[in-house]
Amino acid sequence: MLTSDLLVTRISRGKIRPAYSVFDSENLELAGLLIETFRQHVGKTYGDLLTELEGYEEMNYRFIRGLSQLLGRRAVVETSSAVDPSRAREAVFEACGGMALFPEERQKALQIAAKNLLVSVSDLEKSLWADLEENQVLKEFDPPAPAELLRQYNISLTQTLLFRAIDLDIWIKGDFQRVLWKILRFGLMYSLEDAQEEGGMKENKGEKKLIKENERKESPVKESERKESLIKQNKRNDENEEIEKLKSVHLHLDGPASLFRMSERYGNSFAKFFPVLLKTKGWKLKAGILHKGYQGKRILEFSLDSSEEAFRFMREVSGYPESVSRDYQFAEEKKGYGIETGMETEYEGQPVERQSVAQEAETDAASEVFDSAFEQQFASLSFGGWDVRREPAILKAGRFAFVPDFSLQKNGIKVYAEIVGFWTPEYLKKKVEKLKEVKEPVILLINRKLKCSEKDFPAQDVIFFDRKIPANEVTQVLRKYEEKKLAEDRSRIHEIEIPLSGEMINLEKIAARNGVMLEALKKVLEERFEKIQEPEKSEVREKFEGYRDSGKEHENIGKYRDYRDYVLLENYIIHRQLLEKINLELEKPGAAETYADAVKIFEDFGFDSSLHYPVLEHLKYRVIWAGLSEENAKIKKIPDR
Repeated sequence: MLTSDLLVTRISRGKIRPAYSVFDSENLELAGLLIETFRQHVGKTYGDLLTELEGYEEMNYRFIRGLSQLLGRRAVVETSSAVDPSRAREAVFEACGGMALFPEERQKALQIAAKNLLVSVSDLEKSLWADLEENQVLKEFDPPAPAELLRQYNISLTQTLLFRAIDLDIWIKGDFQRVLWKILRFGLMYSLEDAQEEGGMKENKGEKKLIKENERKESPVKESERKESLIKQNKRNDENEEIEKLKSVHLHLDGPASLFRMSERYGNSFAKFFPVLLKTKGWKLKAGILHKGYQGKRILEFSLDSSEEAFRFMREVSGYPESVSRDYQFAEEKKGYGIETGMETEYEGQPVERQSVAQEAETDAASEVFDSAFEQQFASLSFGGWDVRREPAILKAGRFAFVPDFSLQKNGIKVYAEIVGFWTPEYLKKKVEKLKEVKEPVILLINRKLKCSEKDFPAQDVIFFDRKIPANEVTQVLRKYEEKKLAEDRSRIHEIEIPLSGEMINLEKIAARNGVMLEALKKVLEERFEKIQEPEKSEVREKFEGYRDSGKEHENIGKYRDYRDYVLLENYIIHRQLLEKINLELEKPGAAETYADAVKIFEDFGFDSSLHYPVLEHLKYRVIWAGLSEENAKIKKIPDR
């Protein structure tokens, strides 16, 4: 963002627009000249740089000063002196007794101070005022490409203009979650609605405009094709996404100029939000800008959309390579080229609360702190292997959005949690209205002190608590969702053919490939392996032999014939021939006397540690432990009875 005195705008018929820089050869050449000037002054005093820049400003003061201000934020300026300037001044003051009226007295004081500080008189004189801005040294400079500098200038003009916004309306089509998360983090006041039902985005002469669906004029054939395409797309979305995301949203933000007392922090946060919006596809904004002119105060309209060329690189014009800059510092300075003065700034006659970079960083860090002690407590709890994430998603709640406090994820299941820490009739009404529209599972945790009952909330899982979050009750609710998913997955797996091939089959990979729980897959496979063993049981042997004599196979044998050659152990299906190979290795004299010996054999066959014990048990070995060491544990074959 630029200082307000460098904002250049054009006003016409109640509308305002920044005077964006075009990517022509003249502007690119000027940007390149300023970049080279900064580069050549590395190692020189900042005062020399300012003097040369002032010579360029005669051409176009505000444009060149604006570019220089942005370049100044990419420069590192430090004090270079033999001794700390404040210490040097203190030593000279003490040496002269607080006053030196004549050159001889001054020289004597410098000599005494230099001797005390163990430096030369010349170095001492240079150090006295080395911390003044004009005497500081330009140590480093990170040069951008000229085209990027012009692009950043255009962005900064927009940010500076938005600093004067009364309000801002944004329509976004597509992925808006990053934008909303930044709004939440910056602490901006906003409201969000689903604009999908009201309008969409369409191409019109290279511009994307918001239009109402009932204004679309399409032929019956195209209309039917469009509807069919939408049905197919919606079906794919339902299959691939658990969360129905908002596809077109309307965000309304309260601008900095709407506040009773203008806060620079809020204005800076508002400005930082704009580059995030630029990274989003398919957006349009409209803002009311407070303008003070000779006619007094009035509100002008500012509109912009994602097709704006001022924020794009023009390769065919620039001839310069593109480069991606680091994030800029957006704090507004009173004057100069980007050096923090620490002084209070005025914004068009209104005092602005000054905030240092350190304070801003501290506040940004604080934004990651939990909103309440209950949220912090919830995040620290364990819920039986469920992954807890804070504020993970934005859920569709009719035309509005609902942002839960947490999500809990396990085995492809997502359940959301909302902690109701305070309550007013208005808050409760809005909360209930939103929750009624949310389709995803939400667990509500409500403090009993709020004196509201379960009937006040829609059909969701409601848990009341006193001083602590009841982890056991939350786990029980989560287990209910696990059991539901387990039953659904088992039903799905029964319809899935799982071909068996190879020596060892990883069930975790099969479960992930089919999008089912590993536990459900193992349950179904256990049933199949049991069915393949049924004909061997005495109670059905006679029936099975009848099938065999008639030349027919038992239905389970025919369906799962390949299963006879495999064994289910832990998370693997292993071929019997592979197990026989391992058994032969174990039976070799002296090959596997200890458990450690057996482990080496298993590792040679590519078995992980989860299979070591199950394979030994299947091959009828037992482990005799003598302490905790595997080297001392003996293995012994259990004889057949």
